[in-house]
Amino acid sequence: MQESGINPRHEQSLLERFPPVDQLLLERPAVVLDKFGLIVLWYLPGAINETTQNDMMVATKMMSDHLEKSVSRTAAKTETWRTQGSNFRPSENGLTPGCINLSPGWFLQGHPSPKFYPEVSATLKQDGLTLCQAIQRPAVLAAAALRVMHGGLYWSSLTTRLGLGLWADNNQFKDMANCLRQWASSFTVLAVMCNRRSPLHRDSQSLAEWFDILTSVGDYGPARMKLPNIGIEIAYNSGVMIGTSGRIVRHGVDRVNGDRVSWVWYMRDDVHKFVDVPRGDYSKYKSIIADAFYCS
Repeated sequence: MQESGINPRHEQSLLERFPPVDQLLLERPAVVLDKFGLIVLWYLPGAINETTQNDMMVATKMMSDHLEKSVSRTAAKTETWRTQGSNFRPSENGLTPGCINLSPGWFLQGHPSPKFYPEVSATLKQDGLTLCQAIQRPAVLAAAALRVMHGGLYWSSLTTRLGLGLWADNNQFKDMANCLRQWASSFTVLAVMCNRRSPLHRDSQSLAEWFDILTSVGDYGPARMKLPNIGIEIAYNSGVMIGTSGRIVRHGVDRVNGDRVSWVWYMRDDVHKFVDVPRGDYSKYKSIIADAFYCS
């Protein structure tokens, strides 16, 4: 169950032991804290302008071949829900349903460090530079958002990317070095999903201290993301951006009417370890305020 991030019985037990105080629907920008002043969620509806939304749609269409190949047609299994065909709906406007990951440098499944080295994801081994350039504006936006949401993670992730680039140059991994030069995000992985429902889950390979950046664009009807273990639902309409720990916050989005493209920016701890960069700490509201006063 750990790999899938889905364990309904365990989650129900946790909800019974630690029920949320309130049930809230968020439709306006908000920052959610826990009782210790740690930031649990950033919610930014309308954060992505039309130009960047268009970039995301165009780039997603460029990934059509990879998206089509990603969908599993076998019988549904919990551990393969992310690419299980039953979780996708056909497009009415020429988009290709699917779920893929792009990374200029990560460890393949079953190929951990130190026995193996990081590699460019299969999705970037052909036309990698073209795709890296196509996603640059959304990548910069996600990086800028992380700088505000979680400054410590932003700087450690930049250090990781720099360390990985130096390692690739020194060891003549030219494809990785070239992709990293065009990769504009502080995150090291981008997940691209088209017309997929996401059952309630946690991202088990993420770290509790870290934030992922979740974005959603497209021509689709009203949508909501459910976050049941913190008692929140959010309006998840086109142009939205969320920063949260996918490890801590259980989340999911049902099917919607229309075409919905979701990009999720995240990173892997094994890559940070490979270049010897510390994990970092939780994002604290007091630190955000102090950082804002310092920058002003």
